[in-house]
Amino acid sequence: MSDHDTPDGYVPFSSDSSRNTDVIKALTRVGIVLYGAWVFWLFQVLYRVSNVSAGLGSGLWEQRVEDLAFIGFLPNLPVLGLVAVLASAATWLAGPTQQLELAILLRLTRWTANALVVVALLSVVTPVFGVSGGLDDIGTIAFRASGAIGAFAISTLCREAGRNAPGG
Repeated sequence: MSDHDTPDGYVPFSSDSSRNTDVIKALTRVGIVLYGAWVFWLFQVLYRVSNVSAGLGSGLWEQRVEDLAFIGFLPNLPVLGLVAVLASAATWLAGPTQQLELAILLRLTRWTANALVVVALLSVVTPVFGVSGGLDDIGTIAFRASGAIGAFAISTLCREAGRNAPGG
């Protein structure tokens, strides 16, 4: 193989900035679409929360917090985490050429993750001080705390990426 031949599947680095611009735009578009999909899912959860009634052993607001806590569970965070990865990668690639829609996506993702930390922490407080088993529900508490930790990690990634952005 000569010096100018490249192995199959290998894409040589190009100093052409238009290639990077295309990648940044693609990452931003996919991130926006995934964030939109996550918001539609959130509407469904909020609809379910608004239609809840008081349970046998709990009041209306405790039951609503229980249902809202669903958005902060660790298995429900990967879509938002993927949005954070896409937006962060695009921000690091863009550097000082970051476009407005990318800056908005990065900040929306961070603020959403911060809100999920609060919701997840509220959902941890409910079994501890609520009518349920209290501290005996250690599995429930650990599961809900993992959601708060995951949302905090997403927020941290977005914050660190935002520090490199022009408006950071």
